[in-house]
Amino acid sequence: MQTARSVTGPWNLSPAEWSKVLSTDGSPARLAERILTRGHVVPWSTLLAEHTADCESVMDLGSGRGDHSALLARQGRRTTLVDWSPANVDFSRRMFDACGVRGTFCVADMTRPLPFASNSVDAVFSCGVLEYFDRRQVESILDEAFRVARRRVIVLVPNASSVAYRLGKWYMERTGAWTWGGETPSYSLKGSFARAGAVDVRELTVAARHALDFLVMPLGGRIKRGCIRAFGMRNDARPAWLRQGYLLATMGDKPAGRGR
Repeated sequence: MQTARSVTGPWNLSPAEWSKVLSTDGSPARLAERILTRGHVVPWSTLLAEHTADCESVMDLGSGRGDHSALLARQGRRTTLVDWSPANVDFSRRMFDACGVRGTFCVADMTRPLPFASNSVDAVFSCGVLEYFDRRQVESILDEAFRVARRRVIVLVPNASSVAYRLGKWYMERTGAWTWGGETPSYSLKGSFARAGAVDVRELTVAARHALDFLVMPLGGRIKRGCIRAFGMRNDARPAWLRQGYLLATMGDKPAGRGR
């Protein structure tokens, strides 16, 4: 239970617990229907599509349900999904089948060497995963990501500069309503990318209005409406004003000619 674990530092859910948390939004068929009929595109999916537009193949580290990869597959990318939960990988495989797209699926622990050759795919991305690892683990994961990638690595994690997200997370942890593990948001991952050898590292935050969804405390609705009116908080893939986006996106390229 949430109350049995500390929320002051990183801790992770088990593969079975993650599968349970991620499957609360419906079956593979229902998720596929939303993708096929409504697009089911969140701002960070749009960002991933924009920043892999020059890529033919992508790898999703910590793929969860696989919805981001399914959207990219529908746009013609060859997708490889890697997750440590067999149930998540099975969910993704069935959802891909329902969407009529193909993917490669792998159960693996990203804290260990990945079972893929160097320069296997054009881009490696990870969305909402690295916040569960300490700095040493993050740097090891990035080293492997840049080994496998030919062109680029993209990482999205919760944004420590987002006031609404941080306030809502604090309240939910205090009341035992937080279900997303011991995630630690980041102010910047540029230093970790630089240590992994990345060049042209850029960073932005997206989905500011999504951060308001964490304001579930009394008067939270009033605070949300006030923030939207005062700051014009958008829910899109453009850089958020005052770095108040829910997610921090860090992107870095692999140096030309650097084979790992």
